[in-house]
Amino acid sequence: MPNIKLGFAPTRRSIFSAPDALKYRKLTAKRLEELGVSFVDIDDINEEGLLYNENDRLKIAEKFKAAKIDGLFLPHCNFGTEYECARLAKELNVPVLLWGPLDERPDEDGVRLRDTQCGLFATGKVLRRFRVPFTYLTNCRLEDPVFERGLHDFLSVCNVVKTFFFSLFCKLLVHVCPLVIFTLSRIFKVC
Repeated sequence: MPNIKLGFAPTRRSIFSAPDALKYRKLTAKRLEELGVSFVDIDDINEEGLLYNENDRLKIAEKFKAAKIDGLFLPHCNFGTEYECARLAKELNVPVLLWGPLDERPDEDGVRLRDTQCGLFATGKVLRRFRVPFTYLTNCRLEDPVFERGLHDFLSVCNVVKTFFFSLFCKLLVHVCPLVIFTLSRIFKVC
């Protein structure tokens, strides 16, 4: 979908591995590029290029609005910051896609690098509280066919929403413009 532009806002939580979140952020951006997806990155917002605090969320929202994104992609790179994600999605009012990589099993000491599945559940719950509809892409590896198919399906949704609102605007314009012209001509007695 060459005309669809995603806002790419990978997110993390500080209690899990930040280096692992950075790794998945880079891998996910690389995979989007390989698939030819047009996206606006947040790598200039902070040194990590990840959404994890309110100040950065405000900057990200401003950047995405200026870029006129058609959809919001929220990869949960290690867990995610559910309230920041929900506030961003609510403010942007575009289709939202949640995804996270498969979680590896804990090491011998019980330490986990991430818990994306739980983070996605938490974000989904907060998005529902904020009354923000979203699409959930099954946790998978970036190379899995389900990732490519799910992303393509989401881009299709964004295209439908974009086309619907544009056509609605055009139909409204067709009906409103003659009325406005007629009214102005009466006011200024042009015709």
